Amino acid sequence: MEPPALLALALGTLGVIAALSEDPELFPPQFPELGIPFNVTCAVSSGSAADFTITADNRSFPVTLSQDRRRATAVVTVNRTGNVRLCCTVGVGGVERRASRNVGIYYVPVPELNVSSQRPSAGSELRILCSLPPGATADVQVRILSGNRVLGDWGRPPLESALRPSREDAELELSCEAELQNISRKSSRRIWVLAEPRLDASGCPSQQNWTEGEAGTLTCRASGRPQPQVRCSKDGNSLPAGIPHPALRQHAGIYRCRATNELGTAERDVTVWVQHSNPIPLLPLLLGLLLPALALLALATFLFLHRRATKIGHYWLWKRQPPPPGPRPPRPPRSAAAAPDGSAVP
Repeated sequence: MEPPALLALALGTLGVIAALSEDPELFPPQFPELGIPFNVTCAVSSGSAADFTITADNRSFPVTLSQDRRRATAVVTVNRTGNVRLCCTVGVGGVERRASRNVGIYYVPVPELNVSSQRPSAGSELRILCSLPPGATADVQVRILSGNRVLGDWGRPPLESALRPSREDAELELSCEAELQNISRKSSRRIWVLAEPRLDASGCPSQQNWTEGEAGTLTCRASGRPQPQVRCSKDGNSLPAGIPHPALRQHAGIYRCRATNELGTAERDVTVWVQHSNPIPLLPLLLGLLLPALALLALATFLFLHRRATKIGHYWLWKRQPPPPGPRPPRPPRSAAAAPDGSAVP
C-alpha cells in the first residue's frame, strides 16, 4: 500500500476512534405504557455514526436518522409489564459503542365502574364500586367522583363508596379514575334518579277561577321522575289538565286530581270557580212583585165589598122590621117658607 493510502487509513481510524470515544446517550420515555407505542432516541455527541440499532428485550425496531446522522429515533411497542431493557448500539467502521437502560412498562387500564342500581329512587342508598381488570400495575390507585365531588379518595382498588341521591338530583354523573404517575384513565356513567309523584300549590293550585264563555284550563302539574300522568275528575266525569276549553257553569266544583308514576300516586283536591254575569230577570221580578200586590188588592177589595154588603144587609133588615108598639113620636114641625120680601108665609 502506498504511503498516502496508509496515511489516509490511519487518519480515518483515528477519526472513528475520536468520533466514538464516548458511549451514545439513550433517551427513553419516563412512563412507557403496555401496548402503547413510545419513542426511544439514541444520540452521539460528535462526529457522524454510520449505523444505529435500537432494541427492546433484544427485539430491534426501525430507526429514523437526523440530517447530521448523530441522532436516531425508533418507535417501540412492548406487550408485557415490568422492567424491559432498552439498548442502543452505534457502529462506525467496525467500532461499536453501546448504551442500555432498564425501564418499567406500566399497565393502567380503564377502570371498571359498577353501581347497585341503574335507576335508584330518591332517598335510597346507591352503592358504587371502582375496580381494575386483571394485569394492572400494582401501584395504580383509583378514586370515585360524583360530578366534581369526591366520594372516595385515592386508594388501592377495589374502592367502594355509597351515596343517597336526593329528590333534586335528577341526574348523577358518577366516574371512576385510575392513575399512576402522569398516566390516567377514567370511566363514567350517568344515573337517572327516580322520584315519586308530588302535587303542590306551585304546580297544582287548590283554588282556580274561570270566566264563563272564555277558555278555561285546569292547571295541575306534578313533579316526579319519570314524569307522572295527571288525571282530574268530578262526579265521575274527567277533565283533562292543561288543555284549554270553553268554561261552562257545570265545570264549577271540586276535582280530585291524581298523579301517578311507577313509584306511586299523589292526590290533591282542586276547586274550580266559574264566574258569570247574572243580569236581573225583569219578567220574574215583575211577576214576583205584581202578583203579591194584585193578590193583596184583590183581598182588600173582597174584604171591602164583603163588609159593605154586610152593612147594607143589616140596614135593609132593620128597615123591614115593624116599629115597636107605643106612642108615635111627634113629627117635627116644618119650617115656614120665607116670602120674597122676607116675611114668613102663613
